[in-house]
Amino acid sequence: MRFRKIDRADLLTWALAFSLIVAAGCIGEELPAQLIGTWMATSPSHQGRFIEISEEHIIFSSDENHSTFYTIHGIESTENQGKLAYTIEYRGVGGGSRKIALRLSDGDPVAIELANQDGIWIRKDQITPNGKEAI
Repeated sequence: MRFRKIDRADLLTWALAFSLIVAAGCIGEELPAQLIGTWMATSPSHQGRFIEISEEHIIFSSDENHSTFYTIHGIESTENQGKLAYTIEYRGVGGGSRKIALRLSDGDPVAIELANQDGIWIRKDQITPNGKEAI
């Protein structure tokens, strides 16, 4: 049996193809369109904070001037108390994996509830200029 010599270009092509397949499999489920957007806290203890969710990243603000960017690496959904619950796995520059669990309400306005936190988060486009939810 004769083996063909593998050149560097072939090796890079296979490595890239493998990386794309693995990366595609990491996300698991698709992020629902209802979750995409900037969510503002309604709780007085979290006033001025937001969470921004896109298909690729999640950003948490600790106040009006500071926020932290993370890359989304996985999404799982389950049904919890008649509502869809989502767990988003994300990683920062340091590489450590973290998760956030939330539930999406189907009320008006649409809101998210974070696990182990009081209050709800309203999408920014549903808040009126006086700071109240649009109804």
